[in-house]
Amino acid sequence: MFRALALSAFAAAVSYYDLRYRRVPNALVLAFLAGGSVVLACNGLRVLGRGLWGMLLGFMVLLPAYSLRVVGGGDVKALAVIGLLTGPSMLWPAFFLGASAAGVAGGLLIVSRRLPRHGTPESDARAASKTLPYAAFLSLSAALCAFFLTPLPGS
Repeated sequence: MFRALALSAFAAAVSYYDLRYRRVPNALVLAFLAGGSVVLACNGLRVLGRGLWGMLLGFMVLLPAYSLRVVGGGDVKALAVIGLLTGPSMLWPAFFLGASAAGVAGGLLIVSRRLPRHGTPESDARAASKTLPYAAFLSLSAALCAFFLTPLPGS
């Protein structure tokens, strides 16, 4: 239950910053990494090891996309925190759900930009934004997975 609540708090904070400012603050990431690591360590070294393995996997999944400038550094950091809090077995469903939702939203955004506009063009500041809040999609999907999916034994 701790993981679901921690992921919900992380999702709320990351979504706010990513939607409003299109960035994920380092202080937020470090706070959840430190707090999550301490709580996992209190449950035993095996639990901490699974969390750290999930963190490493989460970091490595988006690192190639970051090096190609497809995603931002905040997205990579957010998936690392998600990996720590979910462990490797729940990281994959959360990642695929978030990536799928972001893909659908990105497709809709592309279609909406191609539609003719009436009135003043670019009157809305958000319409000028060229990025998608990917960390928000990832963190919200992780929170949903934590509440609705049963983790595999040993994770």
